[in-house]
Formats: sequence, structure tokens, C-alpha cells
Amino acid sequence: LARLTSHAVRAPRGAGRARLLAAGSTGADGTSAGELEMHKYHAVANRTLESLQERMEAMIDEGDDDGSDVDFSGDVLNLTLSGHGTFVLNKQAPNKQIWLSSPVSGPQRYDLDVGCLDWLNTRDGAPLGAVLSRDIAQLTKREVRFDVRQAVEDAW
Repeated sequence: LARLTSHAVRAPRGAGRARLLAAGSTGADGTSAGELEMHKYHAVANRTLESLQERMEAMIDEGDDDGSDVDFSGDVLNLTLSGHGTFVLNKQAPNKQIWLSSPVSGPQRYDLDVGCLDWLNTRDGAPLGAVLSRDIAQLTKREVRFDVRQAVEDAW
């Protein structure tokens, strides 16, 4: 006899979605919670990466480094900083995560925390935007700020 478990997802307070959905339940539109969860993951992860791409392009345009480049294709976002290495961010749909490979802090995994509407490091809880800001500033010696919470909220 197989053992069944249910998982609950709670929407953030104030988002107009204060109900709990258990795996296997269906919403008013007939969508199951599991489907909604994956759909929501893709929407939020895509908007997060698009937002980061926009901010990275603006950062490069503001600077004087012609060798830097941003490329976003196939769910993978690459930021190459001339002479400093490459940051790689990508969706990991099976785990519902965003992964970051940083030339400063190495490989990291981020889970979406729906309570604070942010991507948090699975090891130390650091927000994705804060880690990117710190690592890029360390390499470029320029203050930069990446905050993905607005992108997450927009997609939520």
C-alpha cells in the first residue's frame, strides 16, 4: 500500500490568496494545486530572470566596459563581465529552483519563499538579489543593486 502525503502552499498575506491548497485539491477553475504550483513557478522564475536581464543590461550601459555582455536564452541567463568571469542563472524546474553560478561565491540554489516573495539561498537563506549585488560589486568595484522582489510580486 503506497503512502500518500500532502503538501500545502500558503500564499503571502495581503496578496488576496489567503487559502491553503493541498496537493490533489482543485480550485474553482478545475486546476489542481500541483499544476498551479508548477505554473506559478514558471511565471515567477521567468519574470525574475527577465528582470535581472533588464537590470544587468542597464548596468552594462551605465558603465564603460565594452567587453561585458548579457545573454538570456533557453531559461539560462549569462552575465559576462570582461576580465572578471561569468555569472550563470538558470531555472531548475524539477526542483522549482533558480540556480546561480558566481565567479565569486560559486554554485548556489535558490527556493522561492512565498512568505516574503523572494528567492532565498537553500543553505544560508540569503536573498538572490543581495548575493548578486554583493558579488558583482566586489568584481566591478561599483555599487550595484539587484532586487528581485518586485519581479516576484508582479508575477505572483
